[in-house]
Amino acid sequence: MIDWFKHTHLGRYFHKIRKAMSTRTKLTILTAVGFTLVFISVGTFIDRQFRDVVYSNPVARVKQPFSQNQENMVTDSNLVDYSYLKRQKVRLPHENQVYIKYYEQGWYMFYRHNQFVSYQNVSIEHDVVERFSNRLIIIFMTTEAILLFMALILSQASMIPITRALKQQRTFVADAAHEFKTPMTVIQNKLETMLEHPNDSVLDQVENVANSLTEVRHLNKLIADMLKLAQSDAEVVMFEFKAIDLVQIIREVSEIIELKMAEKQQRLVLDLPKQLILDGDEQRLRQLILNLVDNAQKYAGAETTITVKLTSSRNTAHLKIIDTGEGISDDDKRHLFDRFYRVDKSRSRASGGHGLGLSIVKWIVEGHGGRIDVADTLPHGTTFDVVLPLHHKKA
Repeated sequence: MIDWFKHTHLGRYFHKIRKAMSTRTKLTILTAVGFTLVFISVGTFIDRQFRDVVYSNPVARVKQPFSQNQENMVTDSNLVDYSYLKRQKVRLPHENQVYIKYYEQGWYMFYRHNQFVSYQNVSIEHDVVERFSNRLIIIFMTTEAILLFMALILSQASMIPITRALKQQRTFVADAAHEFKTPMTVIQNKLETMLEHPNDSVLDQVENVANSLTEVRHLNKLIADMLKLAQSDAEVVMFEFKAIDLVQIIREVSEIIELKMAEKQQRLVLDLPKQLILDGDEQRLRQLILNLVDNAQKYAGAETTITVKLTSSRNTAHLKIIDTGEGISDDDKRHLFDRFYRVDKSRSRASGGHGLGLSIVKWIVEGHGGRIDVADTLPHGTTFDVVLPLHHKKA
């Protein structure tokens, strides 16, 4: 039946309208229809129950003349011959059934038994029922309109994070494709160049091999970072908490990064206590500090100072990465932790970055139950402020 309707002219017309409607419009229509059906069902049930209660006494009275002990009583004033009512155009087609009809400028209840009909004046009860029904309709229509309006607002509000997530997903896919395309193009070009000279030795093509290897390493790092973020989105538990010394981790990272900083004549200053023990994932926290210091080293510029300051309060550790570079604009600060976002795309690409480092930093901080903020360093530069709890709250 449904397939037949789809092929009719009317069915094709409705199908065209349905395809032209947006998903939000379809949900709105379905919500309105659903609310209407529910209120009609509930209103009908309440109205029927109210009628049964109001008409219960008149029903008992109108059936009384035909009870067993009064079967032969036909002289009661509430009894009339059915032939008379038919002449008055009052039709009662079925016996032993109660009817409510308008008769002689009033509403009457009729009950037919054989050729005799008992009747009762129910104008007062009928007026009460009608007034109740009218008010019930008004109340239900108003309530439905209010609830429908609230449902639409709530549905639109609930769609905001979904829409934002879809937008971020599209951006993520587009940026990821772009990030993969560049190294893959470089590798392809280098391999094609080597194929054009099949008689060359490895030493002759060492530069092309080295460039291809660099791009492969870049791809491996990109894939690893994307896998971490994908697992964070899937809420996969990737942290192993234990008591660690954050000072020792910072000193180990500083030894690694100082070699890079010497090339730019940058200076690294450590302002650390002798020891700071907290519950954390040692590998993730090392990556957190390395990403923050490496990010500052890349963007601060030559002949600048980068300070790593660590303090603690009662239950929290405060880590600050302070540089004296050019600083970051307010617009860049709003997007700094977005995936694939880079302040200077040309410079970050040249240095091997792909815009996921700070996204991973934020994930690690939030995974430890902390928070991270970015602010300006006075008179110039950027400060990353990380707050981590000393004790991990186990589920």
